[in-house]
Amino acid sequence: MSPIALRVLCLTLGLVLAGCSEPSTELRRAARVEGSVAPSGPARGNAYLFLFSPGEAPPEQRGVPRYVTAVPEVRLAAGDARFRFSEVGPDVYRLWGFLDANGDADLTVDVLAQPGAGDQVPESSVELNVQPGQVLTADLALSRGVRRPLPAFQVVEQGEGGVLSLTDSATAITSFSVRSEGFGLLRGEEPRFFVRLADTNGDGTPDDVNGDGVFDLWPQFFLRFVPRPGQTVPLDSQGRPAQVLVPLLPNPAPFLGALQGDPSREIAAELLQLFVIPLAQAVTEEPGRGRVVTTLGAIPVGEYELWCVNDEGSFWFVPNDLGRRAMEPVSGQALRFRVRHADTADAGAGSP
Repeated sequence: MSPIALRVLCLTLGLVLAGCSEPSTELRRAARVEGSVAPSGPARGNAYLFLFSPGEAPPEQRGVPRYVTAVPEVRLAAGDARFRFSEVGPDVYRLWGFLDANGDADLTVDVLAQPGAGDQVPESSVELNVQPGQVLTADLALSRGVRRPLPAFQVVEQGEGGVLSLTDSATAITSFSVRSEGFGLLRGEEPRFFVRLADTNGDGTPDDVNGDGVFDLWPQFFLRFVPRPGQTVPLDSQGRPAQVLVPLLPNPAPFLGALQGDPSREIAAELLQLFVIPLAQAVTEEPGRGRVVTTLGAIPVGEYELWCVNDEGSFWFVPNDLGRRAMEPVSGQALRFRVRHADTADAGAGSP
């Protein structure tokens, strides 16, 4: 599995709103961060800006922002690109943001709260060291255009009762299929899976991270364990829970001939078959060591999310907010994934 796929964490965007009551002593020590956003092209759409904790900002990570602000399209069109974060607590942050040129981002929906095709993003986030009571100026250049539409999809097999069941068997390999689908929510190019050979270091040679003789492909898929009360996962050295992932392998057979071993080639596909690899990996971030991936002795039984990550770091996962909303839920987006104990002797010893 690619390091980019392993970096992905759930992106849940929330708003931090300042209250109107008499400020406390702590609030009087709060700082303000202000500056301008600089799009690289026409300033169409709203610009959204975020302050993340260190180690949680895109594009390297996908954490939860501490503060959110925006520059409306009407102001950008008038040449006013200034932004402000008020009442910011003193701390170290990473500033990141994007220009929603297509107007299809929605910060209230988990899978739509991200840039897509045609939007503009910075090359990297900007570190800010905010001191008590400070007015800190920081600008953000949106210098890179996003090429790919979001890798939106639905699963062809819908399971029983809205649940697709898999087993923790150590030997049985199962598969299911996913179909690209925009659901009428994404503007611009019709969503497709842009299949190409992975080449993380850009040396022109396709990656084969696990050495199984099969080239790694984009996009990448995995199941992410969602522990329920009473279920445990490994912890890192600082006591934080690991992300437990089950890799999925897109069937490469339909594409290898056309790709010809060249990472620069790509194929737009509507349908992919995914094989479930019978192992689970615990992913942690360790001080001084970076990302540590540990293979677990068994696949934990329980609930999972199905994730897809493309070569630009955009993602989609199911179940998501589109399937959970009360009014007009989107078909197939509430599908749940459950790993259960296999009935055969080769079943793993996953958590009960």
